[in-house]
Amino acid sequence: MREAVDMTNVVEREPDLAQPWAPHRKRIYLAVAVFTSVVFVGMTLGVAVDLIPPTFTSDVVANLLFGIPVILLPLVLFWDAPGENRTRLDKAAELTLFYLPYTAFSQIGYELMFLIGHPLGWWTPTTDPGLKWLWWQYGLADTRYASGNPWTFALEVVGVATGIIVIVMWTRLVRRSLSTESRIRALWIAFAGIAVLMSSTAVYFLSEVGAGFNDIGQGAFGLWFKFIGENIPFIVLPPLVLFAIHLQIDFLTRQAGPRVAAGQSPKAATASS
Repeated sequence: MREAVDMTNVVEREPDLAQPWAPHRKRIYLAVAVFTSVVFVGMTLGVAVDLIPPTFTSDVVANLLFGIPVILLPLVLFWDAPGENRTRLDKAAELTLFYLPYTAFSQIGYELMFLIGHPLGWWTPTTDPGLKWLWWQYGLADTRYASGNPWTFALEVVGVATGIIVIVMWTRLVRRSLSTESRIRALWIAFAGIAVLMSSTAVYFLSEVGAGFNDIGQGAFGLWFKFIGENIPFIVLPPLVLFAIHLQIDFLTRQAGPRVAAGQSPKAATASS
């Protein structure tokens, strides 16, 4: 006699596309954001009140303090919690939601101040930058920011405008209540934004390569740490983010199809994320 074996249906877990991070990764993201903000503000105020001299030494120390954590932060994406079993789609969602504010706040925080400062004459040579220290010190490494370079000005405009769009899309994508159709639209806009920023980053670097790095100051530190090192994430991650967004759009579109065929409006269908 053959023994009957009860088979249970295995239901595939729905991915959380809105908040896919484990608690420990979320805490690290927030901790690094707070730490770098404290260093930014502390150094800027310290220089402004003459507590910290705007020397090359303080420049190096500050950049190492906030630069190294920011450069290494994307590696946290690989740190699974005990027992956590993430799918490729889970990782794609987290990479996307990590990178959108990561790049957007960089564009808005840095480029916006340079953009505002150009017509106001903020970036003329000085040894006493005051509250402009954060941007002034980067302009010492990439002198195009302080020289009125038209290419750099154009990249600033593109970076700020695109950064605002990207961060707005991020605020939508982290909402679990966002409908499938709206999530797909937001992902497409984010895809376009990241593609634009990736292209502008390529122009930013390749134009200086073509100039023979003549605009790079502060010697080896300015070239290898500030100009290249601190920008490595913005070179390496964008193609991966574009693929990650593609995976999510593909998944959501395939989900939406059967729902529409069953007579459910795509606007009414909400992603499990």
